[in-house]
Parts: sequence; structure tokens; C-alpha cells
Amino acid sequence: MPCQLTRESYQHIIEAGFRGENLLLASGIASIVVENQPLTLRSVFYQVVSAGLKPSTDKIHYKAVGRVLKRLRRQRILSYSWIVDSMRSTYKPSSWSGLTDYVETIQDAYRKDFWRELPNYVHVIAEKDAIAGVLHPVTDKYDVRLSPLRGYVSDSFVYSIAETWNRIEKPIHVAYFGDFDPSGMNIEQDCKSRLRELCDRDFTWVRLGVNANQIREYDLLPLVPKKQDRRYQRFIDEHGSQCAEVDAIPANELRGMLDRFIHQFIPQEEWERLQAVEAIEKQTFVNTLQALRPSR
Repeated sequence: MPCQLTRESYQHIIEAGFRGENLLLASGIASIVVENQPLTLRSVFYQVVSAGLKPSTDKIHYKAVGRVLKRLRRQRILSYSWIVDSMRSTYKPSSWSGLTDYVETIQDAYRKDFWRELPNYVHVIAEKDAIAGVLHPVTDKYDVRLSPLRGYVSDSFVYSIAETWNRIEKPIHVAYFGDFDPSGMNIEQDCKSRLRELCDRDFTWVRLGVNANQIREYDLLPLVPKKQDRRYQRFIDEHGSQCAEVDAIPANELRGMLDRFIHQFIPQEEWERLQAVEAIEKQTFVNTLQALRPSR
């Protein structure tokens, strides 16, 4: 995974036809994406404004950043996979070209459930699907459940999480990521309170991002709460006149917060023991599958 833009990439940007201010903007966007991928378009935009490459968060500047980013991806200067968009999915049942293909697929899919044997349970909840895409590399690394809300959620969604937690007989720890604004705070509170109603188990809940202190800590671009939001006055009374989107925190920082949060609940020696057990089980599984593999 590259960590900085190469001289060759800069040359490709010039060859792609960027000139003047657009050349500066394209170079800045490319550097931001390379250093922080995977991330959302909105996260790219906030960092562009923070770097002074655009003067404000007005929609006209957001669209300009989107156009430049699109050109960089279509010119293959930036990988399509570095910008996450989890809202649009394609569904297809699993299928294989034959038994050999199937065996090769499932032998790589085995993963031991470490958390079944660990003393704690961790669950990550994100207000936005796009932020879930940013956090996924960390939850995948530690095999932790990740639930994007996509705004206010249905009773069925809350019930499914509560039912999962009701089967867990160990401390439950929730890491939450969402916007720090009237609606964002209410979405979190709504989800949390309904989970407490439906879940028989107690749980701890920590908002890792974004909060008022992080606006100062990360020098985020403060936004003004929307007065037409019916939760406006309550937010002002409780939190003040500044708000921020979770996308404004650099993607690497969000992943770092989550990594540290999860890691505190992992006994290192036990984790390493389970990794060794997993390796043995996987090799046994592979040997069994190899014996069943059809001859070519």
C-alpha cells in the first residue's frame, strides 16, 4: 500500500491535462487519497478545504473536487478501490466454475472465531455506510462486527442486534462513529435507547468520533447547525454552536482510533495462541480439501 505520491504519479497528473489551479488541486487530492485510502469523497473534500486548496465547504467546491477526483480515477492515476461507496451494491448468489474452483475458494475462507474465546465482545456501529467502508479494514483485521445505520433505523434492525447481544455472556463494548450535529446526535441516541429497551444485556457505549473536543484536536472545519432542524435548540444548549461531520476526521485517524479501541480488549498472549490454533486448523482443513480435490 503506497504511503505517498510518487514522482511518476505527478508526471501522470500533468500528462492527464491538468493545468494551473486544477493541477495544484489534482496533485493535492491525489496526495490526500494515497496517504489516507480507503476514504470517502466527503473525507477527501474536507481535507482539501483544510489544506487551503478550496476556500470553503460550499457545494460548488464539493462538486469541483468530485470532478477532479473522477478524472484522476478514470485516468488510472488513483485506484477506483481507494474511494468507498457502500450504498450501491450488486447481489449475486455464489457460484463456481467447478469443484476445483470451489475447493480453492473455501480453503482460503476459513477463519477461526477468536472472540468466542476472548473475555470481551466488541461491536462497531457507524451512522453512515460510507464511514463503515472507511472502518472496514480494521474490523476485518480483528474479525469484529460492523453495523452501518444509514440514518434512523427500523425496529427490525435494532432487534437483530439486540438478539445477537442477548446470546453473549460477556461484557459488550460498542464503538460508535457519527456526525456531531443535531440529527447525528439524535440518530445515535435513538439507536442506543432502543437497544437498551430490547437488549437484556448491559453494554458500554463510546462515541469515538466525532465530538466537540475533536473539532479542536484535529482542527476540523466547524460547521453551523441547521436552524431548520427541530433538534437545533437542544443541540445548541448542550453542545454549543459548532458541529462537524465524522468524514472531516482523516480516514487514517478514524482507523487508528478504532484499532486502539479494539486492541484494549485483546489479551495479546491469548490472541497469539488462537492464531497458532487457527493456523493448525486451517492446514488440517486444506489437507482434507486437497484430498477431495478432483484430478484435473
